[in-house]
Amino acid sequence: MARTGTPSRDCLGAPSRDCLGAPSRDCLGAPSRDGARTTSRDGIGEAAPAGLWQAPRRAVLLLPLAAQAADPLAAVMAAFRAVPSSNASFVEEKEVPELDRPIVSRGTLAWRAPDRLEKRTTDPAPELFLVEGNRLTIERPQRGLRETLALDTAPEIRPLVEALRATLAGDIATLRRHHEVTFSGEPARWRIVLVPRSLRLRGAVQRITLEGIGGFLAVVETQGNEGRTRLMASPAP
Repeated sequence: MARTGTPSRDCLGAPSRDCLGAPSRDCLGAPSRDGARTTSRDGIGEAAPAGLWQAPRRAVLLLPLAAQAADPLAAVMAAFRAVPSSNASFVEEKEVPELDRPIVSRGTLAWRAPDRLEKRTTDPAPELFLVEGNRLTIERPQRGLRETLALDTAPEIRPLVEALRATLAGDIATLRRHHEVTFSGEPARWRIVLVPRSLRLRGAVQRITLEGIGGFLAVVETQGNEGRTRLMASPAP
């Protein structure tokens, strides 16, 4: 069965039961038991050797050192722009207040510049979340569900999409259009904290934290009213 139109209560961004990035039961970002992580003195987590998107380390290393020192956020965005496509596998855990244990899911992620982002969950149930241009598609085969909508018709969803898509595209202007952006660290090891500018969205999602090493987006964590999610991934073989 296929449906088109506005997102249901279990899709991206709204205070939902299963969405990408919002407080949910199967969304992007949750504490992973499968990825080792330590915390440095400056509080920025050091991801396991693999990051969320496999960007060449030389994308950062070849940047002029003066530019890195003058504007480390610009250097990180340049490193992402140097990667036109990437693939990864992920492990995601979701902490939900009413449950004793986190919900674990696994799957694959794919990015292709300028604007295609795919999250395909394979376990515990198949699900597809695909954003391309202004179109969002959600598929849940076990429920016989397929939804397609325009992002322009869902202003509460777009900031959550752009939190990841604009970062992977190295598009700081779009990132700042939808979020208050706080950067800490340096190009070799960094953290970006995003606070949605939309008061409506902020009622459900207080912040999104991204951590990385150079052009690697290693951790995505979302803090919302319904719990915390955290995702760590490694490059696909």
